Amino acid sequence: MKKEEDALTMCWFGSYQPYATSVVHVPEQEISPNEIDKEELIFIWDKYMKSDVLTNLLGKPVPWSPALIEGYVRKWNKQDKNYSCGLVQKKDGKCLGAALLVSRVTRADLNPLIEDYKHRGYFLKKVNILVGDLTREVFAFLP
Repeated sequence: MKKEEDALTMCWFGSYQPYATSVVHVPEQEISPNEIDKEELIFIWDKYMKSDVLTNLLGKPVPWSPALIEGYVRKWNKQDKNYSCGLVQKKDGKCLGAALLVSRVTRADLNPLIEDYKHRGYFLKKVNILVGDLTREVFAFLP
């Protein structure tokens, strides 16, 4: 493996696989199985699902896992020659996103992410998401 490539690491939250979920992007640090139960997750759903974009914004890598939110769908808007992704409520909708494990970052570290969503009209609200096979009440950036 080339030095500039990041290794893809898998890690399990939880002791038993039927009650566990995997983390797809893990910085070079161990993750405690208890961290997922401490409401240390934030749901994101757009360009920040790319680990390099998120790392550039936050200044450090943050572990994340694929996650699903129900009752919302992505809506693509065309602005000039570019498209932007929005999130709208829809009764039977589902949207794939990512659950960030934010116990490793400070509020100051998260401010650029929070401000970007806020600028686009999204705020942190409590909602249930599915992370792997676990349902968790977390904060999500919602309209």
